[in-house]
Amino acid sequence: VIYALLVGAIAVILQRLTRPLKALTHRVEHFAATRDASNPMVPSGPADVRQLITAHNALEGRIAALLDEKDVMLGAIGHDLKTPLAALRVRIETVDDEAQRAKMAATIDDIARSLDDILSLARVGRPGDPLEVTDLTALTAQVVEEFEDMGDAVGFAGAERITLRLRPTWLRRALRNLVGNALRHGGGAARVDLKRQPGTVTITVEDDGPGIPADEIARMLEPFTRGDPSRNRGTGGAGLGLTLARAIAEQHGGSLTLANRASDDGGVAGLTASLTLPLT
Repeated sequence: VIYALLVGAIAVILQRLTRPLKALTHRVEHFAATRDASNPMVPSGPADVRQLITAHNALEGRIAALLDEKDVMLGAIGHDLKTPLAALRVRIETVDDEAQRAKMAATIDDIARSLDDILSLARVGRPGDPLEVTDLTALTAQVVEEFEDMGDAVGFAGAERITLRLRPTWLRRALRNLVGNALRHGGGAARVDLKRQPGTVTITVEDDGPGIPADEIARMLEPFTRGDPSRNRGTGGAGLGLTLARAIAEQHGGSLTLANRASDDGGVAGLTASLTLPLT
């Protein structure tokens, strides 16, 4: 009887200790995934556990405040830089030399695109638009049609209808980056495919270019990283396209991987970018 009482008392004590710690673990995981500091935890359990929860709530609040300040600052930077760029775009129309005017306009457009990529990458972790039930197959087809309308050689064989809860504006941006990257660096043609696997769905973008050296693939997903200058000369950009696509995939609980495709003779036949999303 004494042994049973001791075991029961220890079980109650352990449960009282582990229940709030388990809830705190779930809260930390939720905040890491969403950065949402609303509805903080109610402190419970022993005194030291309650103090830990209180400290964590305060930490979440400070982090959320810093993120809000960052968003305000980025909005101000974007406004303060895009306004003079637009003014410069108007002023160069007075330049008589047409070739020089075209070069100046291309430079301004490149700066504006780079600025947009930087601001998008900084905000991707805290998107303002909610998740929407979206037809992923139709969204992929729309992105492909956009490139086809511009005369680019992009193929999409179609797929079964796949519906997911996602942020279509952001995912559309990721697909545009992947297809655009394939067209610029992969010989001017790209192929898009959509496949369902158990628990996941994968969008692949293939090209027939020279690929990426195996020891450089991981580095190409890092910010401000571009390939060999001779391969990328004249393509523009700040080296953020793949980084932004990966961040958008991770924002949806997925991943982005790059892999060289082998040819029959053992060489490199091209590059395959695979964007995988969970079927939730």
